[in-house]
Amino acid sequence: MNPKFDLMSREELKAYLLSHRDDLEALDALVNRRSPDSEATWYPAPLTEETIRISEEAIQRRIEAGDRPSQNFPS
Repeated sequence: MNPKFDLMSREELKAYLLSHRDDLEALDALVNRRSPDSEATWYPAPLTEETIRISEEAIQRRIEAGDRPSQNFPS
């Protein structure tokens, strides 16, 4: 990994990627900074009325808490 990526904040690395979209090394550096799966919140696939309700409640809680993904990076 390029050492300069280690020195960049997450926001700096995202900004760099927006202007260097073909830099796969920088993309790898950013992806490797994500939260481990053990810390992720997993929701069931909304296939039944119960799982749809669970998903809707979780989304509503995130909206009320103001927990929104960054709009600065392409999805």
